[in-house]
Amino acid sequence: MGKVRWPLDQHTKAKHDILSEYLKAWYPILNSTNKKIVYIDGFAGPGEYEGGEAGSPIIALHTAKDHSLKLKSEIVFWFIEEDEERCNHLKSILAKEEVPQNFTIHAECGSFDERLTRALEDIENQGKHLAPTFAFIDPFGISDTPFSVVGKILKNKKCEVFINFMSGFLNRFKDLDMNEEHINNLFGTPAWQAEATRTEQGFVEYYQQRLGTTAKYVRSFAMKNENNQVIYRLVFGTNSYEGLKKMKAAMWNVDKSGSFTFSDRTDPNQVLLIPHEPNYQDLKRLIVNKFDGLEVSIEDIERYVVIETIYRETHFKRQILTHMENATSPEIIVDRPGKSGYPKGTTITFVSPTEASKITDDCNETAQKSLFDF
Repeated sequence: MGKVRWPLDQHTKAKHDILSEYLKAWYPILNSTNKKIVYIDGFAGPGEYEGGEAGSPIIALHTAKDHSLKLKSEIVFWFIEEDEERCNHLKSILAKEEVPQNFTIHAECGSFDERLTRALEDIENQGKHLAPTFAFIDPFGISDTPFSVVGKILKNKKCEVFINFMSGFLNRFKDLDMNEEHINNLFGTPAWQAEATRTEQGFVEYYQQRLGTTAKYVRSFAMKNENNQVIYRLVFGTNSYEGLKKMKAAMWNVDKSGSFTFSDRTDPNQVLLIPHEPNYQDLKRLIVNKFDGLEVSIEDIERYVVIETIYRETHFKRQILTHMENATSPEIIVDRPGKSGYPKGTTITFVSPTEASKITDDCNETAQKSLFDF
């Protein structure tokens, strides 16, 4: 049995910052169209760290309770923790919380795998569907998060997963026979042995491909230790385009360089002193290469940027299109419904068929090399 509480490290704080930023957007979006929404913390822990800092269950609860918008939907918080001492500690903290009448809190001592499997099977047997759900799955290893459970969550409408994928651990111990069954369950197939590249990044790519069989959009964020080695990746799976936009915003909030990485080696105070911004030259190159010589809607450009690049929907209009439109030799022709800007209904024509070749590839380290650079 491990310690009931332990120190909060920097990469865990960064993970919680992403979680909190995303939930600030997720709660009101789902609240506006659903009578009931569910937050699941599958490895909830004791609720606080050694220094008294809030754990993920309390962060999720307070983000909803203290939200600037009044959340009227029924919000169910389901916290699961297998370690009995940690579970009881969490319950003691939750007992002191005052929450609105539309909040329901369930804290259970048990296995995430067992509890979710049983609940999802009961829902299926009744011919029902899981209410819109955000499942935060943050284990210590690879043996307790079978793909069968993750896949079942995502098959329900408006359900999302945010997973601590222990890729560093997996890469270190992949050749131990005792782990083969756990890895088979993690990927939901033994085919990984032939199909996955046996490196940390290769395992992440393969897991994202597997998650992509049930989630339309998959993105990840790397967490590194003091030696600048990847410990794990936070992998997000959703079928919501709006959810994808909000998660990318949360990730950019933590890593403003666009590398989708946090390292314990980085001095957090130094980060505040160094202004980071997107590599607009790289994004312009990607956009022009994609739409060279074409007439496309502003919505098409946005979806390309959000879905197929590391960049956000806020990164390309003023910063790139405006300059292209106002260049001495305009690089785009704009047909807009209003007098200015790029509102819905705007059409962009990329006028020069050779423009892509004129754009230099002078990109810094944040330039996207593949979809798995997240």
